[in-house]
Amino acid sequence: MTWVSRSRGLGCAGVFVACLGLTQAAAGATVGGSVRLASPPNDVVPNARVTLFTPSLSFFAEARSDAAGVYSIDGVPAGVYQLGCAAVGFDYIEASITLGAVAQLRDFDLDQESHPGQWAIIGSTAPEFLDASDIGILLPDGQIFYCHDTTDPILFDPATGNRSFPSGSPSHQGCQNASLTSDGQIIMMGGQSPANPGAFTNAVPWTKKWNPTSETWQLLADLQHNVGRWYPGLARLADGSFLVMGGGQCCDASRTDTCERFDPATETWSYTGSMLNPSEFTPVAMLYTGEVLATWSPPQLYNPISEQWRLTGDFNQPNRFYPGHSDHSLIVLADGRALAIGVVSGPDNNTMMGEVYDPATESWSFTSNPGLVRYQTEVVQLPDGRIFVGGGQTEVNPPPVGNVLGVVRWCDLYDPGLDTWRRVADMTWNREYHGVTLLVPDGRVVTTGGTVIQFQTGPTSADIEAYSPPYLFRGVRPEISNVSSNDLPRGVQFTVDLALETQLTSVVLIGTQTTTHWVDGGIPRRLVLPVQQNGTTVTATVPADANVAMLGHYMLFAMVDDIPSEARIVRIVEAPGPTTGACCNSSGFCSIETQAVCEANLDQTYLGDDVACFAGGACPVNCWTCTCLNGFQGSGESAACVDGELACNALCIDQTGVQGFTCQAGPCAPTIPTISTWGTVILILFLIIAATVVLGRRDSRRINIA
Repeated sequence: MTWVSRSRGLGCAGVFVACLGLTQAAAGATVGGSVRLASPPNDVVPNARVTLFTPSLSFFAEARSDAAGVYSIDGVPAGVYQLGCAAVGFDYIEASITLGAVAQLRDFDLDQESHPGQWAIIGSTAPEFLDASDIGILLPDGQIFYCHDTTDPILFDPATGNRSFPSGSPSHQGCQNASLTSDGQIIMMGGQSPANPGAFTNAVPWTKKWNPTSETWQLLADLQHNVGRWYPGLARLADGSFLVMGGGQCCDASRTDTCERFDPATETWSYTGSMLNPSEFTPVAMLYTGEVLATWSPPQLYNPISEQWRLTGDFNQPNRFYPGHSDHSLIVLADGRALAIGVVSGPDNNTMMGEVYDPATESWSFTSNPGLVRYQTEVVQLPDGRIFVGGGQTEVNPPPVGNVLGVVRWCDLYDPGLDTWRRVADMTWNREYHGVTLLVPDGRVVTTGGTVIQFQTGPTSADIEAYSPPYLFRGVRPEISNVSSNDLPRGVQFTVDLALETQLTSVVLIGTQTTTHWVDGGIPRRLVLPVQQNGTTVTATVPADANVAMLGHYMLFAMVDDIPSEARIVRIVEAPGPTTGACCNSSGFCSIETQAVCEANLDQTYLGDDVACFAGGACPVNCWTCTCLNGFQGSGESAACVDGELACNALCIDQTGVQGFTCQAGPCAPTIPTISTWGTVILILFLIIAATVVLGRRDSRRINIA
């Protein structure tokens, strides 16, 4: 990359204006220039983000290069600043600049992105080594809950490096699966007891829940499958329930094809349709269609409504050593497709590391390949849409890089939109599939465990290490100062307030993860939300489709191109339910309906009168007067939810025996006491006498004064 600096004196101001169409701003300094590719033919780069700021961010301004690659920032107070340029797919450039009375021209020549990111040790799980049945769960407060048997949990804060050791459950439960419930508690299911764990013959049907607030455990109803499930598959459904499938059984370690569902409301299990084949720890995720895709094996779909499984399109490389351990992980992309990453060579000499499933055609297609094909890698979807693919095992013999029994430290970023791979910084340690890897709110990828390689070497480390992706080295990040609510209902708009007035390109919601081995029991979603912005206030809307916006916890990132803010953890909740309301007309007619139905009837009429809608199931009290067919007149009030016209008609029938009337109704005027006709006459006479007396007194006063 190249930083081109051209300071122009006053005598060159005309050149500055002629070339760029800029003028020196009277209120302050000006900096401008162009953004181009560093390599021939040096094409212009439109829509590059150029930022000018002080290190403390007491001053911040940004601009975009136009279609000709030109940018300008005007009206800047004199001083020393940092000037940076970022464009998607290119390296970030930043340099110091001093601005004063002289307009300055600063051009940027951009190279293709090459930053490898950076690894750092940020903590330790010691004295625990997470190297067998371990699991990692991101909690709503941003901490990570690590555990391998439910009796020795660790709470780790990736932001501070602090850790604590909450109390364990009353019984060991390894090789389980888990997730985070919609109310923020951890639920763990299945697994095996610690007796002879290597034999896998002691599966258990236990279900436990851990409350992060009270740090207490609760035993829930056992799985229906009373011979237990170790390595059970797990998928979250749109209604917040859980689908558990397959797993090994007591007491012969055989796999089962049975499945069951957990109802969070009753905290009970019930059997549902069985898979097409017995399975264990199948990669699985609910798609935008509402069906659940399980890929091990063969790929099949579960319909939560019919509760049945059916075949779908098979991999292009179907022979992957089933029924052994799965070779791949599964990611649901923002466009609704599903990506399987990882492959073993198998009897067909498989060579392609990725395949993408299209729900519309129910077919798979190959991705391009990275520099080194592996299987059972650590896989994390990032807020910028790229996929972090770390470590794994290669079958290349001899491996082209350092390894332990074929397990490598090699890491890639895969871009599904461009179908490209780029190698980035290697992990610090060799970690096989027992490692647990998660995205955390500050945008880093945190991993630990898995340093016992194929149960033959190690453990070599209890370190927790974090990978900072290249997007953390691309200048000033957007910063969220407030979110309108931590609970975001489906289909409802929310607001995000920013600390800096930087123009967002989107808001991204990424489901929190629960990872173990090659599976993720969390929320398999990356939702990209369009935004509207006014100053530092941004509005976006949660998708209304329950199959897209799954219930549960998400990290909310404010995005400027590929640069994320630190996330706020929020929760998607049910859309507001229909409220009871009343559809009323001016005669007092009332129909108790849901508010939505009532509002839909606002353009209709009830008994010939305009409709108004009132929440709470009550209409205002109306007054009415009616004229019967024979001329009799009556009046009255319609109480809440009483039809004034029916009351009027009843009065006519009661007084005249004739059905039929005309009725006039409206809001009641202030109440005036009614009096009889004779009372009216007496009142008038009284007023006349009183007036005569008063006038007489006035005349008397006049005479006396004269």
